[in-house]
Amino acid sequence: MPIGVSTGNANECSAGTIGARVKQSNKVYALSNNHVYARENSAWIGESILQPGLYDTQCVFNSNNVIGTLSDDESIAFDISANNTIDAAIAESSTRDLGNATPADGYGTPSATTVDASVGLAVMKYGRTSGQTKGSIYLTNGTILVGYSSGTARFIKQIGVLGSRGAFIKAGDSGSLLVTSSGKNPVGLLFAGDSSGKYAFANPIGLVLEAFGVEIDGTTQ
Repeated sequence: MPIGVSTGNANECSAGTIGARVKQSNKVYALSNNHVYARENSAWIGESILQPGLYDTQCVFNSNNVIGTLSDDESIAFDISANNTIDAAIAESSTRDLGNATPADGYGTPSATTVDASVGLAVMKYGRTSGQTKGSIYLTNGTILVGYSSGTARFIKQIGVLGSRGAFIKAGDSGSLLVTSSGKNPVGLLFAGDSSGKYAFANPIGLVLEAFGVEIDGTTQ
């Protein structure tokens, strides 16, 4: 399966996006959000992860859609004074079940080399719902409040993106990888947006990868 497509936990009828294939030693993992893979802190390690997510199969489970199992997640503190920095989780998979490039109409394989966000940086993403969209970073080190089913969570050190044409992010795009338009260098992990989708928010990719001790499985040129 490519990255940038529908995914979710087998115990929840929802769907988000596979952001990237990440690796550690000889293992590979699908990267997405906690609220996509870990059911907002409610999941147990080892729960099945699907492609596509159950929302896209009319909530009917098919064992053939299992691409891995939940391996790790960063808990979200649902508190308006919390200092969350990432909404992220990984699922152990295999190179047989999970590729590291987007579908053919997307940007392809991300670079293995990450870069820090900077205001004005041109970026793009490929997600389940809206496919490939482009924009630019307008905010770094931002503090935002995000509403979840489990409550409201405060995040610090966040990246803000402004879409260049209409919505940059839509429901179901959560978990998409934010990359530079030039070089396809990973910048962040998208997890939220405003009601219009024109404004999107991402965790700095360095914080995400550090939390799990993984690296982007991408191109090295």
